[in-house]
Amino acid sequence: MKVVVVDSLADVAKKSLEYVKGPNIAVSGGTTFAALFRYWLSDVKQRVESGEPLNFFVVDERKVPFDDPQCNWKVCYEELLLPAGLETQKNHYVTTAQEYANLLANEFHGPVLFDSIFLGMGEDGHTASLFPGGDYLADRESLVLDVVGPKTPPQRVTLGFKPLRESKTLIAIALGASKTPVIKRILEGDRTLPISMALADHPNAVLLLDRAAAGELEQ
Repeated sequence: MKVVVVDSLADVAKKSLEYVKGPNIAVSGGTTFAALFRYWLSDVKQRVESGEPLNFFVVDERKVPFDDPQCNWKVCYEELLLPAGLETQKNHYVTTAQEYANLLANEFHGPVLFDSIFLGMGEDGHTASLFPGGDYLADRESLVLDVVGPKTPPQRVTLGFKPLRESKTLIAIALGASKTPVIKRILEGDRTLPISMALADHPNAVLLLDRAAAGELEQ
């Protein structure tokens, strides 16, 4: 696993663009990625206008209507896809594992191998909507899962470990000092955390941190 530490959100955004490699890219939600999308927009728009195929998907989604502020795909659509000229990918909005499986079958026409997957992580070590203690953590074969998580709203759909671990590049991003304890556990080899399970033994995994999240790594 490659660990990259930079100074700020702007630097994280700039560095992360190096890993926005298509055509098939899955992105997470939350405030960090909303900010990253705004930084990515100019570059992605130029690439779309040049004819480069870029096909975006959600890593996980809360089971809420598209117009709900908590909808991950609404944020991606409004901050990145629509202004970049990828408005037709609004139809990549899904709320169930069956819907997502159907979408992947229609889009990939074969094995589901993402070129890049971008993950966030929680202070509890969750990633995507794969939370500590879930029975689904033993599942290494499902592409997508319907899960009930401990965070509101609990009903969610998420990519499983299979597509995460089989992706060509897996990028995990963490910002802020609140993530330092989980970063420490990852680097110490704690494989009880969902984020560690995703990153472990991946041939091209990247852990991208700001200095606050890196903590003692930078001391």
